[in-house]
Amino acid sequence: MAVEEVFGPVAVVLPFDSEEEGVRLANATPYGLSGSVWTRDGARALRVARGIAAGNLSVNSHSSVRYHTPFGGYGESGLGRELGPDALAAFTETKNVFISTEG
Repeated sequence: MAVEEVFGPVAVVLPFDSEEEGVRLANATPYGLSGSVWTRDGARALRVARGIAAGNLSVNSHSSVRYHTPFGGYGESGLGRELGPDALAAFTETKNVFISTEG
């Protein structure tokens, strides 16, 4: 149904009859950059968040992007992570340099 990756201020609203169907609809795409779950039920929010295949997921918020947390998607929505400590590992290369101080 909604399988295109859309960038911009867009809210996709799809009706569903059960929690399982809602998760299935959310995952019915090769993309998985971000999403959000809106509910007053904390247990439901955690269950659904575990089930949705997205690199960034917010609960009762429109954005989960914070500079100190990893940002990146699942599937065809990205490779690796930006921001946060994961970015440091992704954008650095460790090198060991030994210098002998003996004559």
